Amino acid sequence: MDSITIDNRVIGAGAPVYVVAEISANHNQSLERATELIRAAADCGANAVKIQTYTADTLTIDCNSDGFLIASDSPWAGKTLYELYREAYTPWEWHPELIATARRCGITIFSSPFDTTAVDFLEQLDIPAYKIASFELVDIPLLQRVAETGKPVIVSTGMASKAEVHEAVHTLRTHGSNIVLLKCTSSYPASVDEMHLRTIPEMRDEFSLNIGLSDHTLGFLAATSAVALGACMIEKHLTLRRSDGGPDSGFSMEPHEFREMVNNIRQVERSLGKCVYGGSDDERKNLVFRRSLYAVRDIEEGERFTLENIRSIRPAHGLHPRYLPALLGRKATRSLNRGTPLTWSAVDSTLFLRAATPADGDLLLAWRNDPDTRRNSHTNAPVTANEHQRWLATSLATASRRLFIAEDAGVPVGSVRADLGHDYCELSWTVAPEARNKGFGKKMVLTAAQKIGGCMKAQIKEGNDASVSIARAIGLHLDEIRDGVMYFSGHVDRAD
Repeated sequence: MDSITIDNRVIGAGAPVYVVAEISANHNQSLERATELIRAAADCGANAVKIQTYTADTLTIDCNSDGFLIASDSPWAGKTLYELYREAYTPWEWHPELIATARRCGITIFSSPFDTTAVDFLEQLDIPAYKIASFELVDIPLLQRVAETGKPVIVSTGMASKAEVHEAVHTLRTHGSNIVLLKCTSSYPASVDEMHLRTIPEMRDEFSLNIGLSDHTLGFLAATSAVALGACMIEKHLTLRRSDGGPDSGFSMEPHEFREMVNNIRQVERSLGKCVYGGSDDERKNLVFRRSLYAVRDIEEGERFTLENIRSIRPAHGLHPRYLPALLGRKATRSLNRGTPLTWSAVDSTLFLRAATPADGDLLLAWRNDPDTRRNSHTNAPVTANEHQRWLATSLATASRRLFIAEDAGVPVGSVRADLGHDYCELSWTVAPEARNKGFGKKMVLTAAQKIGGCMKAQIKEGNDASVSIARAIGLHLDEIRDGVMYFSGHVDRAD
């Protein structure tokens, strides 16, 4: 999904979270207080400060009938809409001074226009971006006018249904706008129980846009949690002192709180880091405290390894614990004192089979698509990664199939597949290109056959002399040749 750029600052996935300080009505009709709020926002580490551009007359009419009275459960109860907006609006004649103050402080400033005349006015001031308030999301003519400016648009989605958000996004995209959507709960203040922040990743998938949060809760828990969920932008109301009052003061942050929120957002960003597997630099020094295979009793040369004389213990100087089953019953090539880490040089035979896992997918695919392997296969076409992934998942889930990886001294040298029938086992195998002509083929196929025991069968393409040699070496004989395929069978005793 595309990022947006405001004042040369990239906003979106992979970029630092963009923090916006919303002044709204917290200037309390004082230009001096408004400029002080801009300076405070810059000092707190905000990336931008946002104002609102409207008048009471552009939002509503002066009327005190029921529909224009604010509900009793609102923080603005007892007022008409006109009275609230006349108290809360930012005088338009202030805008040039507020923009100049922001520029002197090195902080971006943009606005929420509430009608098309506000957009026309803000265009004269060269505002770098626009914010659509939650309540204006359904004002399609306003969205069209904002989109016509060609500037980035930030849209709060409080109260909006999915269909309404889609309509707004479609309107803006039709005119080429770059968009960030903000998850928003349009309550003042909003309860943490009503935030539903899990909507953020769902919105990102649904609309293929970068998503942020417009937060009206008290404190910064919701904001930092949203960042952890992938929010690229946080908008939060800022006031100098809640005790000073004002229409928005009760759900706004004071500067020291805003600064703490920004610091916590940056800490969350650092902890999110990037997608990494394996140990960090600090962790790697602790790898030595993993387990590995050690002699836990004195072992004589020629003595067999058992669970009584070797174990998986800390530290990690010996062989990987995965090799323990393969070592049991094998002989020591030299005497080993108690506490000696096991190495392959101490083992009489280093070839063994282990069950394949999903982690072997890339290895098996590379062997399968080797040119010599394809030439000797019943199907010569290369196998795609998706085809191979499906095949491997099916193979590992099939009870009648055994898929083994052969390793010599811990190095993969081939694979053997054993498909169990009613009274026989069908074998097929692949020797790794770099392990061919070294005697591994016979050893690994015989080991697999001896694990199962009984009647073994194999189908080998004519001309595959290497596989024919392996089949004969483990005791299989040719039964027939049909349609270019050689059919082998024979009995192999199970090795206990």
